[in-house]
Amino acid sequence: MKRPTDRFFNTIYAIDPATNAYMIEAALDDYGDIFNEWDPAPFKRRELDPDLQIYLEGSSDEISFRYPVELIFTLPAEKRCEATEQEVRVGLRNSFTFKLYVLRKEIRTINLLTLRYVLMGLGTLWAARLISVPAEAYAITSVLTEGLFIGGWVFLWEAVSLFFFSNRDIYQRYRTYTRLRDALVIFQESA
Repeated sequence: MKRPTDRFFNTIYAIDPATNAYMIEAALDDYGDIFNEWDPAPFKRRELDPDLQIYLEGSSDEISFRYPVELIFTLPAEKRCEATEQEVRVGLRNSFTFKLYVLRKEIRTINLLTLRYVLMGLGTLWAARLISVPAEAYAITSVLTEGLFIGGWVFLWEAVSLFFFSNRDIYQRYRTYTRLRDALVIFQESA
């Protein structure tokens, strides 16, 4: 895999020579910094810290999906604990797995809504076409028929908008969360 040749980009994200993956690095004072401080649950069920989540998502989106990433967390040497690190890894994975679950539900809802709009649009256009021939004799029915045609096209446009524009953003987040869930998580001591 050819890496980006932009020197500025390569100074922001280092490449781990052992795994050949881009490293997304964050310095921590404690393991709890990874998770939301208002969430009292154990690490394996905790919500991520909102600021860290934004940082991880943004960093992942900046790096092309062609390249693997790994998450590097730096802690003071006296705070390192292998058992806690394993819990944090499970917690990170669970958090991103839950976000993927929510996105799958959202995608399913949007797809059902899209199908409903397509059916309503086609039904409205079909009804307008059926009554358009006899309706041309009267001005009021002609206007109502035109309204049905316009309504049918609006339903179809809404379906296209949902399918092509709304789903695109959701699928991008889905790819990002999948990538972060599957990323190697490494803890190291600060220098």
